[in-house]
Amino acid sequence: MALTLTVPALEENPLIVAETRPRHVTQFVCDLPFGRPLEAAILMREEIEILNRQKVGADARFKALEIYQPALFNLKETLAIQYCNEPSPLSKHAKEFAAAAESLLLELSYGYKLALIDQQNKLISLSSSKSKAILVQRAVEALGQLAMVYYQTYFSVPASVWSDLHQLYFYAVQHELQDINLASDSEDRINTISLIYKQVLLLSLTYPQHLATSDMKFVVEYVKQYAHLAQLIDLAPLTNSAGVFLVRLNSKEPPVPYLKVAKQTNASSDILLVTVELARLLHDQMQMLQTGNLSALTDLPDNPAGLRHLDLLTYLIKHWGISPQRGFNREHKTDGIEVGIGLSAAHYLINQEGQLGSELDQKVTLPSENKAANGLTSAITSRWQVLNISATGLALRKLPNSAAAVRVGELFAIKLGEASHWSIGVLRWVNNNDKQQLDIGAELIAPEAQSVRIRAVGLYEYEQALLLPELPALNQAASIITACGVYSPAREMDLNFSSKNSRIMLTKLIERTNGFERFQFSNV
Repeated sequence: MALTLTVPALEENPLIVAETRPRHVTQFVCDLPFGRPLEAAILMREEIEILNRQKVGADARFKALEIYQPALFNLKETLAIQYCNEPSPLSKHAKEFAAAAESLLLELSYGYKLALIDQQNKLISLSSSKSKAILVQRAVEALGQLAMVYYQTYFSVPASVWSDLHQLYFYAVQHELQDINLASDSEDRINTISLIYKQVLLLSLTYPQHLATSDMKFVVEYVKQYAHLAQLIDLAPLTNSAGVFLVRLNSKEPPVPYLKVAKQTNASSDILLVTVELARLLHDQMQMLQTGNLSALTDLPDNPAGLRHLDLLTYLIKHWGISPQRGFNREHKTDGIEVGIGLSAAHYLINQEGQLGSELDQKVTLPSENKAANGLTSAITSRWQVLNISATGLALRKLPNSAAAVRVGELFAIKLGEASHWSIGVLRWVNNNDKQQLDIGAELIAPEAQSVRIRAVGLYEYEQALLLPELPALNQAASIITACGVYSPAREMDLNFSSKNSRIMLTKLIERTNGFERFQFSNV
């Protein structure tokens, strides 16, 4: 297989000769100002860029890259702190750190791909299978890390990244390199090209743009821990397509559910990713969490006691088990619409309809750039373009003059069409497209809501909450939305609505995100 990997053009007569002597490269890395990560990233990127733009022996290139790689990965993690928890769209500061991480990993992947191409082009190669496997594994790992930067900043992974990943794995299979264990003698683990490639594929199937960055971290750790349970097999007839995904090794696309493309396969270049065993493990872990059997879950990423783990395991089962199907067709729109982001904004907007009337709503938290705006209502809403809409959701695009910033899992209030009430939804995904436009996808969970207040029994201060009505047609009971940290089973609380108090008991958690909790209740 002739590799057509994405690499930079090489200069015939470079002005600066790349440094490849191990001792000098090591000293350069040691002298980098890691306390100033952005400066260190620029200096390292410039040095690797020089290396990647001129002809260098494959062995010399590889040895230099092996010195850069550990420091580069550590530097990337430091840079990520500055952009991972930022709302979208990113601030100028966060964009600089994200761009630095992207360019570092791009150059690292270039270097390993160039070394592999040099090896392949040799008329007579004395390189062992393991040395070739290391080059492929390093390139796949760098591309996987690069994809992670795009996920963390809610950009789509470029087609060139997927093309290179698939080519590298195809090359490994053709040369029987994919299952060579590349872990060092001191490491008690398996490290193969197949394993790293499966991790990249599995992560893409979780649709990271639908995850908050904190949840993304959990998913990444989960993938690292359990990716070995997934299988990569040749194309074959299937009796059940659940948990089976098609990977086209000659494409520029991530894997897709097999059921969607079952009649469009090519046995010479397509393989299957099978996640049945992984989904079975997820079901077992969910059952243990639900029954309180935490002793068997010590290897679960982070502390498994939190209910958020149940939400995330459910999410992974949905995406690695049976592919979710859209229940309603979407109608394309181009209208503009006002949106209030967050529980405080929704509470205030609904309260303006005269349902509650309390001093609590005067304490609504506004984004700092909006506090000077004239009129509280206009300050807490932002204008968005409606791209499409269905009975249960819609896609929106931020208008250029909007100062809104969003996170996956946030609550929002929206008025649809000529409706007199604010509908309530949840932001499910974020995407920064290649035209620097911010798109979001939202699920509508209630056609209207009421502003209420809630407090724990015995406490004086009330907290903002929303009361969602019962929807018999959807078999949906009434529920309450609050900030995180309120719900616990059978907890009794005081509910205040229209100046009247009632005692309620919290009965069932429906959903918990990083922005709110939603639960059912009963009157006491």
